[in-house]
Amino acid sequence: MNKPTPLIALFAMLVAAPIVAVAEDELVVTATRTAQVKLSHPSNIASLNPQDHLSLFPTDILNAAAGVQVQRGGGQEHLTAIRSPVFVGGAGAGSFLYLEDGIAMRAPAFANVNALMDAIPELSNKVEIIRGPGSALYGSNAVHGLVNFIGGNINESGNEISVAGGSYGRYQVIAKHSLRGKNAARRIGIVFSGDAEGYRADSGFEQQKIKMEGAWTQGATTYHFAVAGMNLNQETAGYAIAYGDLEDTSDATNLPLGCQAPNLAPAYEIESCAKSNPNPEAYRDARAVRSYLRIAHTLDSGATLTLTPYMRDNNMQFLMHFLPTQPIEKNAHSSIGIQSSYAASATLADYIVGLDIEHSWGSLSEIQSTPADRFNNYLLGTHYDYDVRAAVIAPYVHSVWAISDKIDITAGLRIEHTRYDYTNNTDSGLQGRLYRPASRSDNFTDISPKLAVSFAVRDNQRLFINLARAARAPQVTDLYRLRDGDKAGPLVPSPSALKSETLDSLEIGYRGSYRDFGQDLSFEVNLFAMSKRNHHFRDADDLYVTNGKTEHYGIEAEIDWQHTNPWGVWDIAANVSFAEHRYAFDRNVNRQVGENIADGNRIDSAPRWLAGAKIGWQPLDNLNTSLQWNYVGSYYIDAANTAAYKGHQLLDWQIQYTPLANTTLKAQVENIADVAYATRADKWFGNNRYFPGEGRRFTLSLTQKF
Repeated sequence: MNKPTPLIALFAMLVAAPIVAVAEDELVVTATRTAQVKLSHPSNIASLNPQDHLSLFPTDILNAAAGVQVQRGGGQEHLTAIRSPVFVGGAGAGSFLYLEDGIAMRAPAFANVNALMDAIPELSNKVEIIRGPGSALYGSNAVHGLVNFIGGNINESGNEISVAGGSYGRYQVIAKHSLRGKNAARRIGIVFSGDAEGYRADSGFEQQKIKMEGAWTQGATTYHFAVAGMNLNQETAGYAIAYGDLEDTSDATNLPLGCQAPNLAPAYEIESCAKSNPNPEAYRDARAVRSYLRIAHTLDSGATLTLTPYMRDNNMQFLMHFLPTQPIEKNAHSSIGIQSSYAASATLADYIVGLDIEHSWGSLSEIQSTPADRFNNYLLGTHYDYDVRAAVIAPYVHSVWAISDKIDITAGLRIEHTRYDYTNNTDSGLQGRLYRPASRSDNFTDISPKLAVSFAVRDNQRLFINLARAARAPQVTDLYRLRDGDKAGPLVPSPSALKSETLDSLEIGYRGSYRDFGQDLSFEVNLFAMSKRNHHFRDADDLYVTNGKTEHYGIEAEIDWQHTNPWGVWDIAANVSFAEHRYAFDRNVNRQVGENIADGNRIDSAPRWLAGAKIGWQPLDNLNTSLQWNYVGSYYIDAANTAAYKGHQLLDWQIQYTPLANTTLKAQVENIADVAYATRADKWFGNNRYFPGEGRRFTLSLTQKF
């Protein structure tokens, strides 16, 4: 397989080059919840512009960052990898923290593996991604990475409307209104989007989003109030399986017509099969509302006291089409919380001390209404019905010590205590293949230290070393939605034996920037090694593993170069990552022959190579165009490393024209070469299954400001 090794050579040459001029300082806010110069940030951080890609799917935005792979499923469904394999279930929900303006969009105990469906990138100014553990300011779920959607500029005045349409009946309407006064500002944005036809049969969605913000100042105190909401109604397409992908051909009668594969071609390479939908009855309905008020008061000493009370409410109902019995799940949770911090400067150090408190109320029910043929050990009726109260309290400290003009040391510590009070509303014990624990309480206390050193190699270059530990308490579904084989594990009869998942990370990075003679350059290279203990996930038998061990290490590099000459402005942005993700323990899987986990095996759904590049050209002030390349390397689709997906490469093209000062036209063609590929591939009950990628598609948009 061709590897994108020339990109690595390019990065190596750039790092070694004698850079002598300083670029404009880019500010980032995620690490400390306040503006910080990116160059001095002692850890990796990627900053993306959500408006760079014409898309109805937030997944397409995140995939532009090094070391990130978000695999799209049906509609707005997806699975995420950030310095990690692609995780599913509770592991997928609990390994990544998704924020809006620095506040988690969902409570940690009730995270959603499809978390990006709650995001509103259309109304965000930028997206910041930290790969690996976050700072001491963030707790549970900030394990493999965190994503922060940062709101637009509330200090501008004006109105804007954007209308877009494209292949498969897709549409999007975005309306924004902003008004800036002397000491106050307001902003409101509304988004309507949908997929009327769907690339695959009996699929599509409609989604509505809104965000309202207000900011004002009274003396030494500033206020920022925001409320956001989302509603999603989706008809979901399930995995595609072709006859040639079946080990047990008795299942072939249940496949859609057109999925024959006499030459053992995978389902995504057979157009009729790729566009079919074996689960036309599948759906997902979701709603989310969240709000906060950030109050920042500057004291006479120059210190800043910040209080941010917030609330959220989420509920969702969907058909679990990915399970053999296809039950209906209903889940909901509501939260109230407050973030508090005191930021000040001392003689040698700047520091932040704070306390985060949150209380959530959640519920989940899972009901099967139809018989399940071969899977008669899943009983008709109620599988699970429970309520959970979750409380989190977390004091923390974050400090930056200026040891000399060239050396800064960042030290932080977070202590987080989590308590779950669980009430089972149905019979406890073994019910067919299901196991329902009796009502109980569980407590977890996690300590997350961080230590980083930043060296100023030159005025515009930094070398940093970052040591950090991340931890997450189990998701409520990890604890209370169990299977028959789980009852013999540490959960029953000794819940106290269950431990939080921890990840220890070592990162070494080099970052630089340069601006001179019509050139603007920034680059970053990171090496990382991570070890995870008490990894919580479900194995191929759909049983809960509580003591898994994994190892992760790799290198990431990214560059952004802009050059101005008589032929216009040229912009090249590229990233590449190489990573190994391996199991570090053994586990026999009895029901799924050949799916045994062995120490040293590569983790499934974990490509070694990820890369992307974008070449842009602006020949005129009002005209620019770009070509984007995306590469996903091959990866195993089962834990035993017996089957693999071959990977893919895609090309997209975009052009933007501004005929009038306030009018912008955009056109985009994705998958120019009409490549047959899979956004996700895995192995389930011995069968290869896929989410087929979409063929060549078009999007046009018109934006008018007034």
